[in-house]
Amino acid sequence: MSELERYPHVIPSRRSIVDADDATRIRMINEDVWIEYPLAAKILGHVKYMLQLPIKQQSPCLLIHSGGGMGKSALYQKILSLYGFGRSSGATLASMTIRAKHAAGHRIFSDDLIGAVTGNMYRSSRLEDEKLSAAIASRDVRGIVLDEVNDMLHANRSDQARNMKFIKELSGAPYHLMVIAIGTHECNEAINSDRQFARRFSRIELTPWRDEQALRSFIATYTMTFPLKSPSDVGKSAIVKYLVSESDGVLDTIVKMLCNAASWAVLEGREEIDLELIKKGREMPIAKKD
Repeated sequence: MSELERYPHVIPSRRSIVDADDATRIRMINEDVWIEYPLAAKILGHVKYMLQLPIKQQSPCLLIHSGGGMGKSALYQKILSLYGFGRSSGATLASMTIRAKHAAGHRIFSDDLIGAVTGNMYRSSRLEDEKLSAAIASRDVRGIVLDEVNDMLHANRSDQARNMKFIKELSGAPYHLMVIAIGTHECNEAINSDRQFARRFSRIELTPWRDEQALRSFIATYTMTFPLKSPSDVGKSAIVKYLVSESDGVLDTIVKMLCNAASWAVLEGREEIDLELIKKGREMPIAKKD
């Protein structure tokens, strides 16, 4: 019997791993994996729509915000995998993660932002408009994705205002770059510091998972990536309710509990996930002694 026939409960690309050694399987269980869910699909649909719009005098902007552990970083990476430099055959999105160093002053922030939108062809905010516009156009850059926008608040008020003004300038003539901002709820405070610019933003919040049907679908798809030898009945109401209760709906906690449970299933030779192992998955597994 072939692997495709033996392990139909595992996605085809991972069936060859099911008979690998335990260490390999545990490593694969804990890899970052993208699983689409309705709100993520909606956001990606918004981004695709924005990229299809004609150049507008005031470019559309999107804010994606949430509390910690709700999948913002995964969405950031997914957007870049679809539309980032070198990934897209058409319109491209530049990207920049806002770091603590950007609180040191407007010059550092603005120079890094220029580097981001020009693919590091230039790294000076004093660049002439014509050169900057040409560099942006040569790469068909239609917008920029900014991650950890909430960290802009670490700068002093003067630099915060100057940083936001600079982003606003890039979203208008002659650059017309759309802005996709991602971060915690504090992003709203950073963006609202410029009321005129804030009006350009559509806002989507990644809320805690409470819908049991949506979560049931997500975990069913997620567990199909686990190279376990037996199928897991994770759709049971008791399992879904337990995950919601223990995680408080935080996606990162749900994923960690599932990965820990699957790792325990390998280490204990049980090869499937049940409620007992999910409860055990609240803690990191202990590897076997050599």
